[in-house]
Amino acid sequence: MAIVAIVGRPNVGKSSIFNRILGQRSAIVDDQPGVTRDRLYGETEWANKKFYIVDTGGIMSAVDHPFMDLIAKQVDLALAESSAVIFVVDGRDGVTTMDEEIALKLRKSGKPVIVAMNKLDSSKLEDKTLYEAYTLGFDDVIATSAEHNIGFDEVMDAVVEKLPKENDFESESDDIRVTLVGRPNVGKSSLLNAIAGEERSMVSDIAGTTRDVVDSYIEIDGINFRFLDTAGLRRKAKVNTDLEYYSNVRTYQAIDRCHVALVLLDAQDLVTEQDKRLIGQVLERGKGLIIVVNKWDLAPKENLIGDKITKLLLEELPFAKHAPRVFISAVSGRSLHKLPEMILKVEENRRRRIPTSELNRLVKEVLIFERMPGDGKGHNLKIYYCTQADGAPPAFIFFVNNSELCSKSFKRHLENCIREMADFSGVPIKIFLRDKE
Repeated sequence: MAIVAIVGRPNVGKSSIFNRILGQRSAIVDDQPGVTRDRLYGETEWANKKFYIVDTGGIMSAVDHPFMDLIAKQVDLALAESSAVIFVVDGRDGVTTMDEEIALKLRKSGKPVIVAMNKLDSSKLEDKTLYEAYTLGFDDVIATSAEHNIGFDEVMDAVVEKLPKENDFESESDDIRVTLVGRPNVGKSSLLNAIAGEERSMVSDIAGTTRDVVDSYIEIDGINFRFLDTAGLRRKAKVNTDLEYYSNVRTYQAIDRCHVALVLLDAQDLVTEQDKRLIGQVLERGKGLIIVVNKWDLAPKENLIGDKITKLLLEELPFAKHAPRVFISAVSGRSLHKLPEMILKVEENRRRRIPTSELNRLVKEVLIFERMPGDGKGHNLKIYYCTQADGAPPAFIFFVNNSELCSKSFKRHLENCIREMADFSGVPIKIFLRDKE
C-alpha cells in the first residue's frame, strides 16, 4: 500500500488531522509544540483505495526544542517513503516564514502535495488565508477544520487522485512471491542467502541489520521465486529509531505483496507474543503460511525434541495449527531442500477450488445431522446451500435463514468441515454467511 505523510510545523493540527482521517484518537494532541516526536501510522481507505497515513513531528520550529533535529530526520524519512504529502498550515496564523521553508523542502522532494489550511472555522478566515496559501506553490489548497470536521472529503479525494496506481501483483508475473518475516536476528537474511547460494542480504549478529525489503529472484527447478527479505519486526515499545519505524511499515507492505509468508522462529526462544501477532497478521491478510523453526543446530540435544517442540507450537499457536512446520538450519543447510516444495504446495492450496456440487453435498449429507445453533427461543440456524467465492485465499459463502444465529464456534466448525474435504494446509479459510432473501 502507498504511504501518505502529514507534515508541517509544530502545533498546526497535524495529529488532529491524522485522528480525523483515521476516525479515531490515535495520536496525542496537545498545544505544546513538539508533542508528536515519533511517526505514527495507521491504515485507512477512501474511494476503495487503501493506504497508510503517517503523522510526523513538527519541523523547523522557532522553539529551541531538544527533539527538533530528530523530528526533522523523521520527516525526511517520511518524505522519502511517501507517495503523497498532506502539508498542514495554520489558517489562523496565515503563511509564515517556516511554512515557506517547509514548502521549499517539499517542492524539492518532487512528491505530490495537498495543502490543508487548518483551523478555518469561518468563511471570513477562509477568504483571507486561502489566497495566501497559493503562494506556497502548490495547486491543491483546501480549507479544513479538524475540530469541526470540515474539508476532509475534499482532502481525501485529492490524496487518492495523486496516489500511484497499485501494481497488480497477482498478474504482474508468474513468480511465486515469498516473504521472510520474523523477529530481528532469527536468521531471515541467512536463510535467503542459503537458498540463493550467494550473499543477497547483509548478515551480521547485530539485530536489525536489514532495514529495507530486499527482493531476490531465484529459479529453483525451473520455477521462479521472488523472495522478499524484511527487517525484523520489533515490539512498538522498541520502535524508537528513525529507520525502525518505517521498517515495520515496509514489513507489512511486504506481507501484502506476497503469496506465501515464511515466519521464522528461533529454536532457542521459540514463540513470543510478538510472533503470535505477526502470524495473526499473515493469516488476516489471507496469505499462505509456513512456520520455519530456524537454528535447529542450536536446539537442545534431547530425545524426541522435534515432537516436543511440535506439541509446544500447537499449544502456543492453535489458530495456526493448519500451517506446515519445518525445522531448519540456515547455517548448516538442514532441511532447506524441503522449502521450495512446501511453498509450492501452500500456494496451490491457497488457490484451490471445491466444486459447488461437493460443497452442497456437505450441506445436505453432513450438516443436516448437526445440531444447529439458535437463540434459545425456537429459532435455529438453517443452511440452504454453499458456494466458493473467487480469489485467493479460499472464501466460502453459506446462504442461511438468519446469519445472526451463527456462533463463532459453529463458524469454526464449518471451516473444519471444509478442511476435511480438501487439502488447505497453510491457508486461511474465510467463511461468510449471507441471509437468503
